Amino acid sequence: MKTYKATFWRGNPQLTNGGYETERIIEAKTIASARKKAREYENCIYGTMTLISIERID
Repeated sequence: MKTYKATFWRGNPQLTNGGYETERIIEAKTIASARKKAREYENCIYGTMTLISIERID
């Protein structure tokens, strides 16, 4: 397994700048499977979460 860092924009209309950037660590065999797992994070209960970038960190 390889380790990837996914960067997201976490939209929140209650904040003055509309949101913030956040990161998640993802373990996957390939970059394509890491992107697929990162897309699952985008389904959040409130606000929005949009994938900005993904990069290998190991």
